[in-house]
Amino acid sequence: MKTAGGFGRGPAGNRSAAHGAGRPCCRRGGGGGLGAFVEPAALAALLAKPAHGYDLRKEISLITDGQVEVDAGGLYRVLRRLEDEGFVTSAWAEGGTGPQRRDYQLTAEGRELAQDWITRLRERERLSRILADALSAQTEEPDGRNG
Repeated sequence: MKTAGGFGRGPAGNRSAAHGAGRPCCRRGGGGGLGAFVEPAALAALLAKPAHGYDLRKEISLITDGQVEVDAGGLYRVLRRLEDEGFVTSAWAEGGTGPQRRDYQLTAEGRELAQDWITRLRERERLSRILADALSAQTEEPDGRNG
């Protein structure tokens, strides 16, 4: 549950001991912009298959029907952080023409983080529905019309 100062530490707010340090999952899930969705979008794309950044951007757009478009800088910052925290690994791709590319792959811990995100996003979805309904009910005029 999100609190004014950050995420609460209920069951959906804690990462498992396997993720270490007891840091909350989805800590970048606040805010209303699409930037809040870069981490789960990257995880979803990597669940499909290992890939380099450019292909991950295309996969994110594809799996979200174009609803989530991530900028390259934001995606690479997330990938670096996920790698630093042990959720992804990367290696330079062999051969090929053009610029050298780094391929990213989820670790077992990364798959667990993806599961944590599912829980967090489902809770966010539930709370968003409750709040939208409450706002809608409070904006109705006494005669039943919205105003």
